[in-house]
Amino acid sequence: MRYGVDLLDLYRGSLSYRRVCALVTYLPDDAAVWRVLDPRGGWTRADLLASVTERRITALWATVATALGQEITDAQLADPMEAFTASASTPVARSAPAGTGEPELKSLREIAVWMRNG
Repeated sequence: MRYGVDLLDLYRGSLSYRRVCALVTYLPDDAAVWRVLDPRGGWTRADLLASVTERRITALWATVATALGQEITDAQLADPMEAFTASASTPVARSAPAGTGEPELKSLREIAVWMRNG
């Protein structure tokens, strides 16, 4: 309860969904809510710097190898973390079947992202 808001109040009826969405919308960019949506959001600054360094070294290696006449494959240039983050970046569709008259289901996180991105 860092900001004096207890999320259990949402279920107790004293906190509205609108208030929760308003609070989430104006969270700072490095808040956990937004880091969860970013495939590399859980990385520390050191991890991100190591990843950027690896990418730049790979680019330099590819430049030198190409200049020396070596064939460079896409697999050699691929980001090693793509295999881990590809499934995490694919959102799960949870909408109601068309024509059923059922409301579309959205999580609070999806609603907050929608409100934030307009």
